[in-house]
Amino acid sequence: MSTTAPKDTKSTTTIPGQPGSGQRSVASSSTSMLLSARRVNAPRAVIGGLGVVVCAMGAVAASHVLDPRTPTLLVTQPVAAGQLITAADLQAVPVAAGNGIDVIPAAQISTVVGRPAALPLTAGALLNSADVGPAVFPPAGQAVAAVGLKAGMYPLHLAAGDRVQVVLPAQPGVLPAPTPAPTAASAASAAQAQPLVATVTAVGRPDTQGVMVANLLMDADGAARVAAASTSMSGVAVTLLPAGDS
Repeated sequence: MSTTAPKDTKSTTTIPGQPGSGQRSVASSSTSMLLSARRVNAPRAVIGGLGVVVCAMGAVAASHVLDPRTPTLLVTQPVAAGQLITAADLQAVPVAAGNGIDVIPAAQISTVVGRPAALPLTAGALLNSADVGPAVFPPAGQAVAAVGLKAGMYPLHLAAGDRVQVVLPAQPGVLPAPTPAPTAASAASAAQAQPLVATVTAVGRPDTQGVMVANLLMDADGAARVAAASTSMSGVAVTLLPAGDS
């Protein structure tokens, strides 16, 4: 009587030398590893995608925080005190203005156009609230002298806003007097002998002979002296002062 052993259907034993048995085991193992890797990498892919979105949103927000520049009104050409401001006189430029800096945003240009300039406006300067309104120029105790400067009596590229020293012509035939004892009168004369310092508020174009008219803002007494001396044949000269000198 013969006995047949029952087949174990759950056995995974591989018979050496049997064709295809080793390949099936390797293929089954590779498939399991691939499915496991996909299950592990799927959440990582989702998290990575969310990270990219968050970083992009953060970059946009940071650009607004780290770049606080605001379009601000800039003067593009000289405007005399009392002259009405036009849109052609202004330009919007981005400026990172800190706290306490008086500037006018470009969005408020409608509140500026058509109003007079309170002070002479210089090209390249940022417009502020004190520059707009009824003319308050020249300030108390000062005056503006219009001087015709001959060719060679003024530096090239003289422009509004420059600080200059005014040189008056010497009186012909007048020799220096001996130094007297100090008196009140001599003190007044010494004060008049001090160099005249002025601020250029406007310049014209030289004529065919090279004469250029410049408006000089200075103390009232000095302006009167300059106006009287400008009629001299020798003429008035101006020299440009270094930045920071007064």
